Amino acid sequence: MAFSRLFGTSGVRGEIDKFLTPELVVKLSKAFAVFIGGSGTVAVGRDVRLHSRMLFEACVSGLLSGGVDVVDCGVIPTPTLLHVVKSYKLDGAVMITASHVPPQFGGVLFFHGDTAELGRDESKILEYFTFKEFKYNSSTSLGKVVGLSVEEIFEVYLNSVTRLVNMKLVNSLGCQVILDLCNSAQSMFLPFIAREFGCKVFCINDFPNGYFPGRGADLHPKLLESTSRLLTKIKADFALATDGDGDRCLFIDDLGVILWGDIAGCLFAREELLRKGGGIIVCPINTSNLILHVTKELNGNVHFTRIGPPEIASSIKSLNSCVFAFEESGKYIWPENILYGDPVLALGKLLEILSKYHTLSRAVEMFPRFHQVKYKVSCPNEIKERVLSYLKVKVLDFDYKEIIDIDGLKIIFDDNSWLLLRPSGTEPVFRVFSESLDANYAKELALTGLNMVKEAIRKLSK
Repeated sequence: MAFSRLFGTSGVRGEIDKFLTPELVVKLSKAFAVFIGGSGTVAVGRDVRLHSRMLFEACVSGLLSGGVDVVDCGVIPTPTLLHVVKSYKLDGAVMITASHVPPQFGGVLFFHGDTAELGRDESKILEYFTFKEFKYNSSTSLGKVVGLSVEEIFEVYLNSVTRLVNMKLVNSLGCQVILDLCNSAQSMFLPFIAREFGCKVFCINDFPNGYFPGRGADLHPKLLESTSRLLTKIKADFALATDGDGDRCLFIDDLGVILWGDIAGCLFAREELLRKGGGIIVCPINTSNLILHVTKELNGNVHFTRIGPPEIASSIKSLNSCVFAFEESGKYIWPENILYGDPVLALGKLLEILSKYHTLSRAVEMFPRFHQVKYKVSCPNEIKERVLSYLKVKVLDFDYKEIIDIDGLKIIFDDNSWLLLRPSGTEPVFRVFSESLDANYAKELALTGLNMVKEAIRKLSK
């Protein structure tokens, strides 16, 4: 199996039994055990998907056979697992999750002991994975398993996050908050910590369920329209919605406006730049130009990366003055916390911001309005690279200012509007993003890109 078909933008994902099998997970986990030296301790957790228990057991088997001890964290949000790694100074983590994709998919994420996703070190996993035969440890050198209770994990999460939040300040607000928890494992943690922040909490989709019956596992503004209507009906101060593994979140302001992750990310970035007097903001190339507007006024610089948590974490670690990082999908990363998205800390930081601006709508009202359009079209994984090569020739016909090809094709025009054509690293789809200060032009760009991608897929599928 080719490396490019194993690891995507974030870990290994695929349909259960069609691609991702227990046998594959055993071998991957054994390779991870070899990678970390055949010793040490690794935390392992899983999301609420029905098949995740099966993959979890396979993962633990692979790690134990490689001589690695396992901390069994059970059903847990991805960021919570990483707080366990950080607090207990473990050697790494494996999370069994397919994040935001449909229920029939499974996934495996591998993390370093510093809570960064493996990223480029995945190539070393591949080296061990492709060994013709593993040498399994003898019974006297197998790893062992210890478990943590939900109560112990909750205390770890609470203590780790609250040290980064002004608890006296946020407790004085008494905000009424809707939590749309996506039937994820965050149902077990986020509502209780929100109450520790002094929030009056109204929860929906708050029972863990691997079918994700509320609104699916994904997180997109279109999926949050009913949550927005509920907010305006009960006049809550704001809402927070998570995805299927509880590492991403989007916010809805007091007027019922659903905010893209770019807007919340720029809001957090602005506050960090103000607090620290400047610094570097790390974000991927599909980020709104709003971040350039924010950093220009506040002695900040933007470092653009390829899309995906591993690339972002790698940049954070290589830049001494990174103060914040985010993805437009709703991952917000404070380097002093963990090197991954964390909705609980995002909630705490947003409450600090509301103590200053009083309402979320007021906090973002000074931002210029950039209009974004996002599409995706089904594209078999095996033709993605050929589709991208086809598009590289077609986009040369555009009257453009610059083309950036570090991850897909980002075409920047003279007015700084842009179009991004990119194969997904986690799903069998091709993504089309556009942005402009002119809403009609943003739609026009996106439709042009969408038609180009469809044409390429049609021609190359024959």
